[in-house]
Amino acid sequence: AKYHLPERFVLNVGAIEPRKNALEIVKAIAPLPDLSLVLVGAQTAYYQQIEEYCKAHNLSDRVLALKGVSMQELAMIYQQAEVFCYPSVFEGFGIPIIEALFSRVPVITSEGSCFAEAGGAHSCYIRLDKAADEIREAIVRISSDRVLREEMIEKGYAHAQHFTDEAVYQQLMAVYKKIEQ
Repeated sequence: AKYHLPERFVLNVGAIEPRKNALEIVKAIAPLPDLSLVLVGAQTAYYQQIEEYCKAHNLSDRVLALKGVSMQELAMIYQQAEVFCYPSVFEGFGIPIIEALFSRVPVITSEGSCFAEAGGAHSCYIRLDKAADEIREAIVRISSDRVLREEMIEKGYAHAQHFTDEAVYQQLMAVYKKIEQ
């Protein structure tokens, strides 16, 4: 209620900058009138391009940009999202992908970079050269196929367990023990 979130929305978390490709998500949802986009993150000059596109295509009321969101609020926002979309060009590691999986939200992200490691086998991967179309197709498929959606949620959550503090500790200790030998 605090942020006046739409009933159904795609979520994107991270700085709103060119390599994150948030404009492609805007283009993807444009023909889906019952779906909005919630962007959570610091706004850069790139956000002006998104605002201009939204004004030109009558989408301003369907794109909400939030900043200054607390971690507790962010967790609640993740849990309300229809899907999490992260069509970034590159990342060191996709922490927001892991957060979405922990929140039991289906993930759509880019092919390449570190995204398969973060997203696992049951996230949906799109090609950046056709980002808007592939994002839209993935959203429609995930939203309309209940079995696929539940599988992505459950298997994505299971994959996220590889990134708990305990799991990371165990993996790190295994590396140390291997080095000792």
